Amino acid sequence: MHAPVHIDIAGLHVDLHDAPRALADLSDLYAEFDARCEEYKSDRVNPHLCKAGCSHCCKRGAFFAVTLAEAVAWASAVDALAPDFKSAVLRAARSLLDAQTRIFGDNDAPPALPGRREAASFPPRISRLNRELGPACPLLDGDLCSVYGGRPMLCRAYGFPVDAYAVKSDAAIAFRSLCHLYEGHALSDYIRADDLKVRLADISRRLTAGRHLGRFTSAEAILARLTRA
Repeated sequence: MHAPVHIDIAGLHVDLHDAPRALADLSDLYAEFDARCEEYKSDRVNPHLCKAGCSHCCKRGAFFAVTLAEAVAWASAVDALAPDFKSAVLRAARSLLDAQTRIFGDNDAPPALPGRREAASFPPRISRLNRELGPACPLLDGDLCSVYGGRPMLCRAYGFPVDAYAVKSDAAIAFRSLCHLYEGHALSDYIRADDLKVRLADISRRLTAGRHLGRFTSAEAILARLTRA
């Protein structure tokens, strides 16, 4: 029998239900998304310009939202970093969290309380953090991600046109997370991942035995801590 697992994140202490199974399902989800990306790249009419060593997005948009499942996997990856580098990462993440607390508090909208964040007001706050701070991700090691294998879904999607992170209307679809390298390039297709986004939310609900906690910021996820009884 697996020992009970807990996560401390954004001031919440959360008991995780069947964490090994949930993380295995998350790994399968990531693998499915990677397979869809490879299929997209295999068609030469689809431009794929994002390459290792290009860290433009990581240096300009360190704040984004993640589900609880992603935060659990990410916290595990951060915990495995070399001690000295990990200490530097946590110091940088705490600085980002201090800025987040200040900017989130300077807002007329309802409070962005962890575990009870409103779906409508949370993304604009995230955008404001990036716009005003323009922060680099604490997990960058030079121009490479130090936790590449454990990175969240949005990091995997960045650099591709993906419907799960697009603005949609009846007439058009705008890929807001598409890498700046694609500016001026015509797109003939995009990656379907709306179903994977739904599965992400489902895995998070299973982790809490049905309790809905909403999403967390990347700074909160980096600073999260996993414990086992």
